[in-house]
Amino acid sequence: MKVFPDEGVAPEDLLEKVKAVDGCNTAKIIDYVFGAKVIQASFVTEDGSGRDFESEVQAIAGVSNVQVEEVGLI
Repeated sequence: MKVFPDEGVAPEDLLEKVKAVDGCNTAKIIDYVFGAKVIQASFVTEDGSGRDFESEVQAIAGVSNVQVEEVGLI
């Protein structure tokens, strides 16, 4: 998923909060459009757990928006 920071929030600070979510597999800052920086993150959980990572990440202070890029099974 892509995690967009609120205006005035440093992506580096938000990155640590996203990494702290239980189930975060990878998270890094990437270039987006017009020089903006966003966080690209992936999460792993047991099948059937019913976790909604989109809602969990959206609830983090400093997150403006969350865009799910892909959902799949390993």
